[in-house]
Amino acid sequence: MNKLKFVVRGGFDGQTAVQQKPTFTLVEGWKQAEIQGPVGVLPAALWDEVPAGDPYILHACILTVQPIDPQALLEVRTGEPTQVRAHYQPSADNMRLTLVRPSDELRLVTSPQAQVKLELLVESIGGVNELGSRLYQWADSTLKARAAGVRTARFTGAATLPGWLGTFHVIYDSVNPGTLLLPARSVVPLDALLTVTRKGPGMPLLQAAPGDTFAGGAFAQAIQRSGFIVNNGEQWTWIAD
Repeated sequence: MNKLKFVVRGGFDGQTAVQQKPTFTLVEGWKQAEIQGPVGVLPAALWDEVPAGDPYILHACILTVQPIDPQALLEVRTGEPTQVRAHYQPSADNMRLTLVRPSDELRLVTSPQAQVKLELLVESIGGVNELGSRLYQWADSTLKARAAGVRTARFTGAATLPGWLGTFHVIYDSVNPGTLLLPARSVVPLDALLTVTRKGPGMPLLQAAPGDTFAGGAFAQAIQRSGFIVNNGEQWTWIAD
């Protein structure tokens, strides 16, 4: 794996191409180079610091002393004419892996600032044991685990609940009663769990979508304090205290 770090003075402007190869030094396991900015476009071959001739898997993150601007972005571009093949925000916790050709360009944008660090993890897709493929599988499984994790939402009035994976905690906090409409049962996996908790004096009414019912044929259930709801494959099953 190639570990590259660029320390950019002035930030990325999304326009200025780096014309000359910067000087790389080994710093704490990273091949690091300092570039006087602003700059905005890097050659995807990264001055032969990536596997020669092979497409590679790229993981990129931006590190700043300021909050990352919502307008910050990384683009992978090819051409002529220029075509954008990937476009995303390379945040510090980003799990995105992108396929890049050495003939591409990397375009980056951040807000102007004294110093920005760009960390790139590069792995050839055709190397020994195809480590790049294993990296992709790792990132994909991590994203799926996040999607199927625990989420919490708070409602203060009537609402339509989205489909969910894993565990979804709903808190109804209102002085007024309100109806919470469940999504179609067909979009909720059998291992998904919904909890609904009444916090304020207003009582939530959990209502099934058209064509769905709760066990026993009911179309709605009032939640006095809290309830647990799952899809049993035929109807909604619920337990309330």
